[in-house]
Amino acid sequence: MTLAACEGALGTSPPHAAPANPTAEGRDGRVELTWQAVTDATRYVILWGNGPTATYDNEITGIEGTAYTHEGLENLVKYRYKIVAETSGGRGPESLAVVATPGPVPSAIEWTVVTAQNPGHTIIFPTAKRATRYRIYFANLESALQVARPNAPFVQVDAPPSIREDILVTSAVFYRVFAMNDTRIGVGGPVAVSPSRVISEHNFGTGGVAGAAFGLVDDDDCLDLPTALGTTNTDFCTGSYTVRELDEVGLEDLTGSPRKVEDVRFADFNGDGFDEIFSNVSAPASNSNQVALLHVNQGDGEYVTSGAVRRLGMGGFGGTLLAADFDNDGDVDLFAPNDQTRGDGARNWLLFNDGKAHFTDVAAAAGVETDPAGAAYVPHGGQAVDFNEDGFVDILFGSRLLLNDGDGTFSDGSVAANVPVLADEGLKLIDVDLDGDLDLIHHDGSTTRLFRNAGGVFDGGEVIDAPLAPGSGFGLNACDINSDGFEDVVIARTGDLTGRGTPRTLLNVNGSLTLSETQRGTVAHPGSLLDYNGRLACGDQDRDGMIDFISRWGPGGTYRLLRGANSLSRRIRLRIVDADGVRNQQGRIVRVVPEDFPDRVMTHVVDSGSGLRSQNMYDLLFGAPWTGDYIVTVRFAGGDVTTTLSAGDEKIIAADGTIEDIDPDEEE
Repeated sequence: MTLAACEGALGTSPPHAAPANPTAEGRDGRVELTWQAVTDATRYVILWGNGPTATYDNEITGIEGTAYTHEGLENLVKYRYKIVAETSGGRGPESLAVVATPGPVPSAIEWTVVTAQNPGHTIIFPTAKRATRYRIYFANLESALQVARPNAPFVQVDAPPSIREDILVTSAVFYRVFAMNDTRIGVGGPVAVSPSRVISEHNFGTGGVAGAAFGLVDDDDCLDLPTALGTTNTDFCTGSYTVRELDEVGLEDLTGSPRKVEDVRFADFNGDGFDEIFSNVSAPASNSNQVALLHVNQGDGEYVTSGAVRRLGMGGFGGTLLAADFDNDGDVDLFAPNDQTRGDGARNWLLFNDGKAHFTDVAAAAGVETDPAGAAYVPHGGQAVDFNEDGFVDILFGSRLLLNDGDGTFSDGSVAANVPVLADEGLKLIDVDLDGDLDLIHHDGSTTRLFRNAGGVFDGGEVIDAPLAPGSGFGLNACDINSDGFEDVVIARTGDLTGRGTPRTLLNVNGSLTLSETQRGTVAHPGSLLDYNGRLACGDQDRDGMIDFISRWGPGGTYRLLRGANSLSRRIRLRIVDADGVRNQQGRIVRVVPEDFPDRVMTHVVDSGSGLRSQNMYDLLFGAPWTGDYIVTVRFAGGDVTTTLSAGDEKIIAADGTIEDIDPDEEE
């Protein structure tokens, strides 16, 4: 009885508070209103009027929620509103007045990229239909920019781009652009991040010559390098490394004198869930003291050297090692090209795997043993990828595209694809313009070119970076370092006289590559030209969802890890495996398409080794800046597997169509 009386008393008393934080947004022919709920209110009344002397004589009653759209209004006329809470006992006090003017609303901003100068940030975005100006909000937290009208500082400009001067390259800032039409605000674009980095220096000693490659040595969730382990602190990665004592883990002959390692490739050659290490050398093929080695992971991070691979005697000045299942039998094979212009008897090797990390060389029978004569055909960079999407993984290297015939042989598809005949110091296939096919990034040591793909044929190319200062750089890679859905390009750079260098970053601005300042961190060590800046690899080292990259940056094994100083919450992480869950799908093509923007086809390749003697992490990380769900399609050997995912998803997609969450305890 007492409870019933209390309930009745609440219903018969008017609310004591006015609705707080009322908002009114003008739209085409309507006004959208919101307010905060009032305790014990059962409904709300909107008082309104229009014109310069509105008296709020009009009422809209019986509203039960805290949002209402007032429709059928005249454009370009001011409407004024007050909100009142109500119970059966009457109305409470009126809210503060809000004003809105219906009219044309600008279209949404589809993409935003921030490039860095030193100092200065340039915020680049497309023009929007019906926009009269633009607001660029900025904040130190992504969450501060997620609402329709952020409570954050902004600058206002008439047209893109916008430059904020005196902002240091080290400044970690989030940006979001809104198009305006008079007082009417459009739908905000995706949150963008400045390209600032946290730089840490690491000296791996003689092991540093083992190149830049990310793999899974042990069972924690941190990316490892050939001679150093990614470190973890309880349940997260620190973004740092612990140098390995090679003689304690069976790797003493990896870098043991006089062996000079040229490239290293991580791959799970025996299907046990842990990566083996395959390495080639930089030495004459006639030198029997320096040959390719396979170190077999024993499952605990310790290794045993394969005597069978050593006895093959695979010497030479090696190019980029490519690991992929070339014969579609369910295990990872290896292609090892070598420079054949030195007269030392070098040749290429194609090693087919029996599933237990036992290899047979089939290069001669496959037609890939020898290269054409000339410097343009020396294999430096390379990539394995199912270029024609027939289910068999092809090989791009040394000015040639070799198409896998599916019967153990390869055919030269270079002329048909118009592959450029140019000497390279790094190359990679990426989808620059998000049109669903793979374009070619080619670096010759000084000049970087983009060859766009149209129907499987590359165009004549365009120069995208040609440094004027003396110097060169041996190394190139591509990854989405700002998580905006477009893959960017990072190029090695070294001065001829100093042996010092800073990687050059080309950010992808809606399909065009634009130079952005790369911060230098601590002073680069002096050294000879042999101590060039190169060996660039991409991976999410600290598990924050943003791509980091590591670069050889100085002499004697000095590397630098450049971690993103800020991260974005909208991304999709994918691990592509076979029906048994084995990571053996290198070279497979994965497409992720936002449902609301179907012309944005993000196309990535599971990395087999690429760029120049480098290897990115196995998992694929897609920026997911657009609203709505995403259609994911994986092109396996047996056909496509398609699913729908959302931003923030982390999934394992198997060849049999099974889709599971990535287990945090097993993440790479």
